Amino acid sequence: MRTVIEETREIYDLTHRQIARTPAGQAMMAHLWRDWGGYVGQLSWTTRDQLRELARATALAPRKAGLDLCCGTGGIARYLAESTGCAMTGIDYSEPAIAIARRAATAADPPIRFDHGDARELPYASATFDAVMSVDSLVIVPDRHRVIAECARVLKPGGRLVFTDEVLTGPFPRDAETLRALSVYGRLFPQTPSGYRRLLTHAGFVGIDIRDSTAMFVAINRRWAESYRLFETAGREVLGDKLFDDGLAFFETLGEQGAAGRLGQVRVLATRGPG
Repeated sequence: MRTVIEETREIYDLTHRQIARTPAGQAMMAHLWRDWGGYVGQLSWTTRDQLRELARATALAPRKAGLDLCCGTGGIARYLAESTGCAMTGIDYSEPAIAIARRAATAADPPIRFDHGDARELPYASATFDAVMSVDSLVIVPDRHRVIAECARVLKPGGRLVFTDEVLTGPFPRDAETLRALSVYGRLFPQTPSGYRRLLTHAGFVGIDIRDSTAMFVAINRRWAESYRLFETAGREVLGDKLFDDGLAFFETLGEQGAAGRLGQVRVLATRGPG
């Protein structure tokens, strides 16, 4: 029997390949992000302006080291390296995504390292990084307490953990159609904002700041769905009818659940304590 991670990895392997390697995928991304600063390689619900704020929150700079957790095809890791001058590492469980990220970063200066691995068992020594960042990815990773503990372990004392994630803001939907649509890209394991605060405190983080960004989350989901419809012919050729229909239902449902106050997005900033 396949694990939850194995089931999720397969759909993300395919999605990363199709978005990164096809003109239709790139056209969809250009349309999706045209009003929000352009596409920087992120499969997310976070705009370039929001990424700029997140980069500032990391306090990364030349001669500092950052980790992009669940980095996908590496666009955000490249953005952080270019905008801050830091030494950047990205890690993701999708081997095709890591292969794409490595090819795209061959001329990066400073160089960027991309590793294949599991966010719950990071292959790095303790106190390696000045900042860890993750964008809209942790919701599909089970055992969140292990992820947060690993972030604390690999951060230097005083290092920053900065992430965005989808959270539970109301009763989780129970009807079969909604649950099926939400599981297209793997089972979701949404924390609540208060749940994240407890996990971070237990792992030794201080200065925890959690801010709601659900309004933009809803707007971007609606634009995702619009992009699917606009590029339907090419999208069906690239993805096939089932994955296309499933993807459209996924983004429509996320937008609906966000607007209804059941699912949202938060931006989280926390500092590793001295212990």
